[in-house]
Amino acid sequence: MSLEAAVLRGPSIDQDAIADAIASDPAAIILKHAVKIWARDHGFAEDDVSSLTERVVAFTCSAILDCQRKVQAVV
Repeated sequence: MSLEAAVLRGPSIDQDAIADAIASDPAAIILKHAVKIWARDHGFAEDDVSSLTERVVAFTCSAILDCQRKVQAVV
């Protein structure tokens, strides 16, 4: 299942399906890797890197969904 399919199913989908879709999405993998590198280069504690990465990915997904909803509303 792609990330878009998992997230666009609506609020009834469980978080595990979204997490699985994000884990297999190439863009999410690259984003996570880039955030980890950035965080380590900027002195974040190793314990905080994982949490920061997940928060950035979650924010990114929500921002993409917000834009998609706005585009669908206009069309």
